[in-house]
Amino acid sequence: MKTGNVYWITGLSGAGKTTLGRMVYTQLKKNKPNVVFLDGDILRSVFGNYLGHSMEDRKTLALSYARLCKMLADQCIDVVCATMSLFREVHSFNRKNIANYFEIFIECEMQELIRRDQKGIYSKALRGEMQHVIGMDLHYDRPENCDLVIDNSEMGSLAEKAEKIIRLRGLE
Repeated sequence: MKTGNVYWITGLSGAGKTTLGRMVYTQLKKNKPNVVFLDGDILRSVFGNYLGHSMEDRKTLALSYARLCKMLADQCIDVVCATMSLFREVHSFNRKNIANYFEIFIECEMQELIRRDQKGIYSKALRGEMQHVIGMDLHYDRPENCDLVIDNSEMGSLAEKAEKIIRLRGLE
């Protein structure tokens, strides 16, 4: 049975997941009509924003995102999903249940994430004004069997990295 591809782009907040995801989506959309882009921040609001930011709540949301990606892929829709979702259980679920799963981990040094801090979460965590920040007071699982690891510690060309993903998958 033919299924769509799932591009699971993961990394810490500020690493470049959304930027890279949008670029991959744009590249895919040029040749494929059935492509969707899912962003973790937007998905959180779509799912009702009823869960908090504890590890258990985050894991529950991440598994919901994974099931949504599987459902869409099963309908021959390619999915680009940019989400933190740094849990081994979620990565294992995806590998076990999604036929055409491609996992991309964006690495970025914490000093650089703190410097960028677009959402202000790291500075708030450092001042003690915010808790439950992945990479600060909450542990995360670095993906073990990624299909691709991208180091985005230095602001290089994410466009080139997006094109590399498309080439690796043979979808030019």
